Amino acid sequence: MAPPTSRSARRERAKKDAKTGRPGAASSSRLPGTWIQLALASVAVFAVAYIIHQPSLRFGFLTSWDDPTYVTDNPWIRGLTAENIKFAFTTPYFANYLPLHLVSYMVDYSLWGLNPFGFHLQSVILAALNAVLAFFVVRRLVGSFALGVVAALLYAVHPSHVEAVAWVSIRKDLLSTVFLLLTLILYDEATLGRKLRVAWYAASVATFLLGLWSKMSIVALPLFMLVLDFMRDRQGRPFDWKRAIVTKIPYGVLGAWLVIVNNQVQVKSEQPYAHQPLQYLMVKGHAVWMYLGLLTGILEGRPIYDPPSLSALDLAGLLILPAIFWLAYRRGFRALALGTAWIFVLLIPALAFPLITYMADRYLYAPSLGFCWIVAAGLVAIASRVKAEPGRTVTLAAITAIPFVFFTARTRQYQEVWRNGEALWTYTTQHSRDFRALNNLAQVRLNQQRYADAERLYGRASKFDNIVSWQGLATTYYNTKRYEQAQQAIDKAIAVMKTKRSSPDEQAELYYTKGAIEWVRGQNAAAQQDWEEAVRIYPQHAQANAWLRTARGQAPAPPPPTPPH
Repeated sequence: MAPPTSRSARRERAKKDAKTGRPGAASSSRLPGTWIQLALASVAVFAVAYIIHQPSLRFGFLTSWDDPTYVTDNPWIRGLTAENIKFAFTTPYFANYLPLHLVSYMVDYSLWGLNPFGFHLQSVILAALNAVLAFFVVRRLVGSFALGVVAALLYAVHPSHVEAVAWVSIRKDLLSTVFLLLTLILYDEATLGRKLRVAWYAASVATFLLGLWSKMSIVALPLFMLVLDFMRDRQGRPFDWKRAIVTKIPYGVLGAWLVIVNNQVQVKSEQPYAHQPLQYLMVKGHAVWMYLGLLTGILEGRPIYDPPSLSALDLAGLLILPAIFWLAYRRGFRALALGTAWIFVLLIPALAFPLITYMADRYLYAPSLGFCWIVAAGLVAIASRVKAEPGRTVTLAAITAIPFVFFTARTRQYQEVWRNGEALWTYTTQHSRDFRALNNLAQVRLNQQRYADAERLYGRASKFDNIVSWQGLATTYYNTKRYEQAQQAIDKAIAVMKTKRSSPDEQAELYYTKGAIEWVRGQNAAAQQDWEEAVRIYPQHAQANAWLRTARGQAPAPPPPTPPH
């Protein structure tokens, strides 16, 4: 039997482990926890995540925000067929090249048709799976079973996840995080020893590619891998920079390729700050401060964030996380250093690219794990001050309950906002001046056939020159048989489109809508010309193709052409 160690000796050993890396781990067999403990912890974490997000199973589709484009009106997810899979992997869709995102909807449709329950079910299962994978990742990186469990439980109920789970169109964040966490586990296993384990490494590169095909937000992961390499216990050996860099090349090549592909099709922010470097840095620095507030759960989540008022303090937001990492590393606080690096690295894409919105809750879905394991490390450190079991475990459970209950309450509260489009956009218009909130609430009213309310809201939003407001007005006028006004509105939408960057499918939709209006006005030649333009721009537009065949006399008329709802 090994002799007992004193409390001070244990503390010194823990401090040494924190400075040098994972406590002496040379292989996964040295990681803490028996298989029974791992199984029980996994089941518990999965159950907690499933239960907390279970209310979203009752939600429908958000027909006023992207769900029609990705799911309900998308012909390319109607079954897991060779044609649909080929389309997903060869054609950017809705200003993105994310083929696995579309494939996940094909799976849902094959099982459930267009029943929203099935689509939400996959999202909830993915969220629960991510919580389990989070447990295994944290357990590996910090070498503590208890810390892994606590971090995973907090991650399972974190309020910043509501948007990603409740909104079907944001499946991409859930799916990419599955592959992100798997990539890290496989990479860590592949590189633990002096010799690279090729099979594990190849599997890691493959899962990274799958993650990129789900969402590009994981593209900066190789930077975190480099940090992880640097913080490992090298047992007195100098850091092997050559190996560290060379092993990141395949990840970097894949990331660069898909960044280029997506950059060619994505719609960028048209806000003035996006074209002014100093303002851009200040806006993104402000976003970091906001993200830190959201991570604590103190700030309320929002579907849309208005561009902020700026001050010099905002620039410090870009430095706060690197500064914390450096201080934590220098002081030997491994969990804090790695957690801070995780948050910052995974936020880099949202900070570096001029996305259409300057910040969003969904951008925190993967980064929030770093915050959860920092909090968990603090809780475990506090509980470790208790001298003996079972007091130490009881103390850890009691103090963990505080942030756990707080996060759970905030998550439940915010889930109510996402229960349907009416609740979501009523809430958003109360918290945002963004014209998109007005457009989306107008879409809800349009779907409810409350045309006067829809016209009023679209009219207000059209003061901010944008395509959606004019397209919405055209649809409203069309449905109320005011075809001349509908024609004027769609012409205005096309004029605005020509001054802004938009995706081919969005451009084709406008020309299809214009043709639909012209057809009911008896302007068949003009309608045919516009449908030809829609097909030229986006050959896969199903409705434009069907009506073009009718206009040419090649097929009987399908149901009357209508603009999108």
